[in-house]
Amino acid sequence: MYEALAKAALAAEDPERVIETARRMRERHPKLSREEVARRLASRAALSCAAVGFFASVPAALVPGFPAAPDVTHQARCLHRLALAVARVSGRPASALERLAAAGASVLVAGAVQAARRQAVRASRRLPVKRAPLLPVLAAAAAGAAASYAGARLAGFLAGRRFFGRRRRRPW
Repeated sequence: MYEALAKAALAAEDPERVIETARRMRERHPKLSREEVARRLASRAALSCAAVGFFASVPAALVPGFPAAPDVTHQARCLHRLALAVARVSGRPASALERLAAAGASVLVAGAVQAARRQAVRASRRLPVKRAPLLPVLAAAAAGAAASYAGARLAGFLAGRRFFGRRRRRPW
């Protein structure tokens, strides 16, 4: 399940997909700054996660207890690739410690999104079914997409702060 994530976190070099994504984005938008390219990468990853979150939440709304594990693994891998791509775009590839931290953070964010999605699906089941039978399903799907989008945007923001953030001098 998480073998690819562990392999990417422990590898000495970035995966080919990360290198190709960063290169393609720089070629498509040559006039943008590095930070703007990183924001575009984060937006793209957030839309991808939101689409998967939308479609993964529909079965969970229809069938109680339906597992959404493919969504969690997809989101964790997508967020890890996002952090590595932001590092690559910044001009400074991630160190081994930063790779491990990015892998851990991506799993944590994906888990938090999964917990938020479960609560949203549980709340959507309480919506009136007699008047609008599709309302709970659509509400659960929209909430799942919103939670996945927010988690990916958060991961993009944190990666941007790490690799582009201006270091403040501390008085101590």
